[in-house]
Amino acid sequence: MHAAVLHAFGQAPRFEEFPEPTPGEGEVLVRVTAAALTPLARWVASDRDFARGREVPFICGTEGVGELADGSRVSFGVVRAPYGAMAEYAVAPQRLCTPIPDEVDDVTAASMMNPAVSSWNALAFGAKLVPGETLLVLGATGVAGQVAIQVARLLGAGRVVAAGRDERVLARLAENGADAVIPLGQSDVDLAEAFRRAAGEEGYQVVLDYLWGRPAQVLLDALPRRFMVSREVRYLQLGNSAGSTISLHANALRRTGVTLGAGSPPPITQLQELYAQVMTHAANGNLRVDRDPVALADVESAWQRVVSGRRTVVIP
Repeated sequence: MHAAVLHAFGQAPRFEEFPEPTPGEGEVLVRVTAAALTPLARWVASDRDFARGREVPFICGTEGVGELADGSRVSFGVVRAPYGAMAEYAVAPQRLCTPIPDEVDDVTAASMMNPAVSSWNALAFGAKLVPGETLLVLGATGVAGQVAIQVARLLGAGRVVAAGRDERVLARLAENGADAVIPLGQSDVDLAEAFRRAAGEEGYQVVLDYLWGRPAQVLLDALPRRFMVSREVRYLQLGNSAGSTISLHANALRRTGVTLGAGSPPPITQLQELYAQVMTHAANGNLRVDRDPVALADVESAWQRVVSGRRTVVIP
């Protein structure tokens, strides 16, 4: 079969032939129809810690959509090394295969799987968002951030503030449900003031942070200058594309009531229930992701191309 094969960590995979997998006990063979190029897929291919013992060569892709032998359409994940989702065929644990409704096409299902389920889990179970609360999304111009805004509206958020680096995408986030937008390219002083101004009188109750680095530093430094411990701020750290470290003063937590966490992976059954909800909303048009479909044969060039605010989906 053809697949996206990685030969060295940190490099792009190559389109080439690879032995077709044989299902083991509890596994099924999936004819892959779409596989999203997610940040996790990139991390696994660039960082041995995320690779979890995989050794090159292996096939890239941690999740996908495809057909089983009986013709049923499913999403699947957690594939067994050296196999991955970016191939003509993959193996997956049968218990991790989730049906896809007929109303949702393969590309939509693949693009929605990771960002919608993870943001729904983060907001509903990690941050325990209460209807009417104010949410700040750091990294709102990325795919996950855009979807998080939509999910927050479905969960009843009263106000959603979107902060991002891509001002072109930022300008249209009102269509996703953002009440206010904050460009992150400002000076630290101006950015801090923008965070405080957008929070309004009640402040932020929930922060979803896909960036860390400078935006988190400025936000956490800014909060004590206005918000004393009147309400808890549930801060979920979900990504670090703007930097892996910050300098955090203890007062940034004590004087603001910030509780800092990263959430925890939910049980598989809960993930499958969330995915079913996500697919229902995708079918109804309540959740949308901009997609960039590419042929598996073009995976090497697609891997090296950054498409801001859109999810690249590999089609075998």
